[in-house]
Amino acid sequence: MSLAQMVSCTPRRVLLLACLLAAPTMAGCASASSPDGETPTSVPTSAAVTVPAGVSVRSAPGTTLLFGESAVLPADAFAATGSRAMFTVTGITPAEGVPDDVTDGGVAYFLYVTVTSLSPRSAPAPGVVGLSGTADGRTPTLTLSPTPGLAKCPITTPPERMRRGESYSTCLVSVADEGQRLRQVIYWADTTGDPAFDYQATPVVWSSTTPAPPSGSAPPPTG
Repeated sequence: MSLAQMVSCTPRRVLLLACLLAAPTMAGCASASSPDGETPTSVPTSAAVTVPAGVSVRSAPGTTLLFGESAVLPADAFAATGSRAMFTVTGITPAEGVPDDVTDGGVAYFLYVTVTSLSPRSAPAPGVVGLSGTADGRTPTLTLSPTPGLAKCPITTPPERMRRGESYSTCLVSVADEGQRLRQVIYWADTTGDPAFDYQATPVVWSSTTPAPPSGSAPPPTG
């Protein structure tokens, strides 16, 4: 199943690729104000990442991590068997200042991630398609690039090319449905049809406490 097919499951998910890949000035891809009763928390907006020596083993579907820990994932969700990158999610928090007139009834969260290239030579910067906030550790919410003027979620332009050990940090906006609260972040892309890459069925999950692994056995890490 392609990522484009995956996001057609609900009206909100239809917009995932359009919002992430469109110019960040698209006001129609903005999200909502903070959920009622939730106060934005201070979370790290970036991480200092050191690439370990040797071969970086790809994180298996179903891997569970704490915020601040890194997963090794495809650098390009549409080339899952190609080069890899480290994705370090540092936190998710209720958003501030996101325009209400473009939220379509949703509520917004800021998601922070640091992306580190593992390419031994200069290559296009890794992307962030496939990352999303989640209420249940499995189901993605609409996740998009920030709109201009968000003090705590500025627009970031990644370098055109990067090589092993080089990083950039960015912020994404995840839009929850009314009544949802997002406490976790997932990587959920499945673009090859290969069960070893089926992150849609068993996503990689980041949270503030180690979550219980999804039901069923995750495949072992793949080199």
